[in-house]
Amino acid sequence: AYHMGRKLVPMSGIGIWPLAAAASLLCQPALRHDQPAAWRTTWARCAIAATEPEVAQQLVQDTWFATAIAARPAVLAPVFETVRDEATAALCTMNRPQRKDEAWRRTDLSLLFGASLTTPSPVIDSDVLSNVLDDGNEGGNEGLARVVIVNGNFSPDLSDLRGLPTGMFAGSLSDFEGDATRDALLQAVRQMPETDADPRTALGCCQFGALNQGCLSDVTLVYVPADTIASVRLVILSSCSADDALAAQAATSGATAQQRPTSFAISHPNVLVRLEPSARLNLLQQYSGCGSYFSNGLTRLEIGEDALLEHTYLQEQGSQAVHIDALLASCDARSSYQLQAVQTGARISRLNLGVSLQDVQASATVNGLMLASGNQLLDLHSSVLHSSGACSSSQMQRNALAGRARVVFKGAVQVPFGSDNTKADQLCRSLLLSDSARVDVQPTLEIFTDEVECTHGATITDLDDEMVFYLQSRGLDRKQARTLLLQGWVNDCLSQVPLARAKQRVVMKAGALALESERRVVRRSDLSSI
Repeated sequence: AYHMGRKLVPMSGIGIWPLAAAASLLCQPALRHDQPAAWRTTWARCAIAATEPEVAQQLVQDTWFATAIAARPAVLAPVFETVRDEATAALCTMNRPQRKDEAWRRTDLSLLFGASLTTPSPVIDSDVLSNVLDDGNEGGNEGLARVVIVNGNFSPDLSDLRGLPTGMFAGSLSDFEGDATRDALLQAVRQMPETDADPRTALGCCQFGALNQGCLSDVTLVYVPADTIASVRLVILSSCSADDALAAQAATSGATAQQRPTSFAISHPNVLVRLEPSARLNLLQQYSGCGSYFSNGLTRLEIGEDALLEHTYLQEQGSQAVHIDALLASCDARSSYQLQAVQTGARISRLNLGVSLQDVQASATVNGLMLASGNQLLDLHSSVLHSSGACSSSQMQRNALAGRARVVFKGAVQVPFGSDNTKADQLCRSLLLSDSARVDVQPTLEIFTDEVECTHGATITDLDDEMVFYLQSRGLDRKQARTLLLQGWVNDCLSQVPLARAKQRVVMKAGALALESERRVVRRSDLSSI
């Protein structure tokens, strides 16, 4: 079939009106990316509304996105259907991220795009479940409220909300009472990230954010009323498909793991955290799973006036997992956001961190740590936007990598015109512990106003041989000395992590990076007397 000179995909049995709607979708010039998003979305929504669900999948022009739409779960509450429809409409005009895109040119996703996508098993690996839940059974953490998300859906059976203060809510957004507040929260969920962002400076949240909302089944809400102090542990678990469950069990029992996964079970956790004025929240966000899976997350943080959010982000995904997450924080006047982001797991991990200081005297402190080994790829793209004057931000990123691993850090501080009296510091320190490892570091400042104090910098080095020699002179061998230095270097970044067992796992991985290859040992013996 042809319409206005364009060939249409044959769609039998859907009637003339869906066919006309599909033709309009394919031929309207307003669907170009340089046209208004609202106009583009309107035409796409009309086409999808006029067709059956399987036809909506056909209208998505990117085949990989169409496969992801086919694997999406059923929506758990009618209030989320509008969000799904609007995001699916936006996906009709999007392509998957490519290496030619500025935000993704250092992140190789061929492993993900070359594999098939399936639905996850509803059963979480018992060892993973017990280990993660036991992390909270330590001294001082028994009363910590626990919110558990399984494959994108809030799990009331695994959650423990007895420690929540009066008036606070944690659970599915569909269960939140209070129509006016819930409508405002739903409006925040409907906003897709970076729809109008400049592709030259964007984080890269747009496509995967739209995919998250297009496959939305549930939204987990953490709501803190005004003048309330609370602590919450947010556990996000993912599972592989039922067919891959046996392979995952073999990998955990010590058998040879599959080197290159051919399929991923896909899930889309969506989290909204809202702090009302003068509220205070200590939030631990922890990711884990087993097997081959793809976790495509989206977390929004709304911090009200004079509120404080102390946020620990702990990514410990399985060794065969792909983890892509967008963490977007909005800070009102005199609010404070303190983040400690630790990434040690996953085969491929990408964290898009966006912090917007919306009003005067808002502040943000971001401390990050990435530990990579083997063939891991860990990536952090961050952006701190000083939308108002008299705001401050500080960012310290530490990376350590060995083997054939790769670490990417691109951090931007943006100070637009009129944001005077801004203070911003950014520093990235990387330890390159292997000849085959690679680290890409790009700290950037974009300043369009005067009266600011902004600094940035980066260092890349190996462990200092003089420090190693000093410890060797005290009776340690070289491996023990390097291990001790690495573990001490990492411990400085873990002060905010409340779980002792989680700290121990991070420190143990840091120590495992100390082992040098035989090639480096031979070369060192030729060049140095140490």
